[in-house]
Amino acid sequence: MKKIVVWATAFGLLHHTVVFAQKRTYTLQKVWQKTLQQYPSLTSKKQLIEEQELKKELIKQQFLPEINIQAQQSYGSVQNVPGSFFPLPGIYTISGSNKPILEKTAGSNLYASAVLQWNFMQFGREQKKLDVADAAIRLSTNALKQEEWQMLSAVTRIYFAALSSKAALEIVAADTKRLAELFSLIQSQASAGLRPGADTLLLKSALLQSIAKEHEQQAILKTQLIQLSSFIGENIPFSDLDTSVYYRFQQTVIGTGEALQNHPYLQVLNERIRFAEAEKEAIKAERYPSVGLLAGVGLKGSGIQTDGSVNKGIAAPWNNASGNYLVGVGLTWGFSSLYQNKTKRAIAERVIASAKADRDAVKIQLNAQYASALAGWDEQRQKLAAANASFNASKEAYELYEVRYQSGLISLIELLQLQKNLQDAESNYVAAVYGYWNELIQQSEALGNLSLLLTAIQP
Repeated sequence: MKKIVVWATAFGLLHHTVVFAQKRTYTLQKVWQKTLQQYPSLTSKKQLIEEQELKKELIKQQFLPEINIQAQQSYGSVQNVPGSFFPLPGIYTISGSNKPILEKTAGSNLYASAVLQWNFMQFGREQKKLDVADAAIRLSTNALKQEEWQMLSAVTRIYFAALSSKAALEIVAADTKRLAELFSLIQSQASAGLRPGADTLLLKSALLQSIAKEHEQQAILKTQLIQLSSFIGENIPFSDLDTSVYYRFQQTVIGTGEALQNHPYLQVLNERIRFAEAEKEAIKAERYPSVGLLAGVGLKGSGIQTDGSVNKGIAAPWNNASGNYLVGVGLTWGFSSLYQNKTKRAIAERVIASAKADRDAVKIQLNAQYASALAGWDEQRQKLAAANASFNASKEAYELYEVRYQSGLISLIELLQLQKNLQDAESNYVAAVYGYWNELIQQSEALGNLSLLLTAIQP
């Protein structure tokens, strides 16, 4: 019997031990900060932003002139049939010599060239591409903000669930300690013949049940702390959660419905619409032609001499070479793509209409969520007041009846019933506080700004 009392008392005091060494306290702000610093999905979104910025740089580089250089020296047969032909679509060439080659032979050939092409006039097509790139960067940036908001929303719910579990654990530990002290007193009185022995058995049963409940509550809290640790990347001991903040709340509405316009979901959908509109403008610009500057220089040599004879030496083309240059302006216009452009624009318009419909639907859902959160908060506020009054009344009643039991005016069964009523009132109060915080979280989620929760915490 004495071992049970000593163990139970030590177990209950374990959760109220003063830690003299410096310890960390995981506040809500600290949990948010660590989540944003290390969670992998946020890193993925940041890499996507950098990817879009690099794509924009690539588009800018397309404004620069394109220069192609090639050089070759070959050795092969020089037999040829004069004539003209199209070697590739859009290219026409003439080949041949006005002097016949009398014998079948082979010789060396040389060719080198450098060609510059600069499409300096594209009728706004390149600028429209840059607009699309900027829209993609803004969309990726808002997608990162949305991901951050989702992570903070999830970790906030787990954080308050852990606070609730620790608060419940502290209540159960206090109940265990109270029963252990009462058990020690009753056991001493029973040994002295002042109490019936059955009272010790009855109280022992209640004490063991309380210990079992404490173990159960510990398991729940451990699970929630593991979930919380997965977000912040650190293990969190029981003692590093401060439950005092759990009870420091202000009974006030946070934020206003006007803040809904800045909700991360709506911001992403708005940027999606702008991105689709930018793509539509870029598609429109595709129907215009491109005007470019063409310039080139070339060096051509051959082992075929002017009299038709062939010099088979490797260096012969260098001694029989000529250089040329070419400068011009070219226009490129794909007429067949004009009809396709019309279809592409129709597709882009459907994409824009779909994105706008999604945004309007989300607006309706967020407004309904906020209205529901306000209604739930008002009901929960009244429930919390009732639970608090019940808890205070049960606590006062138990203290009075505990004195009466020690004076022999009531039985142990009556006292244990009051103990059970006090436990229920304590649990109901903790649950009511948790429900109140949940309603505040619902409000901040509907408004898209979880930092509003900080305004509900009393200093």
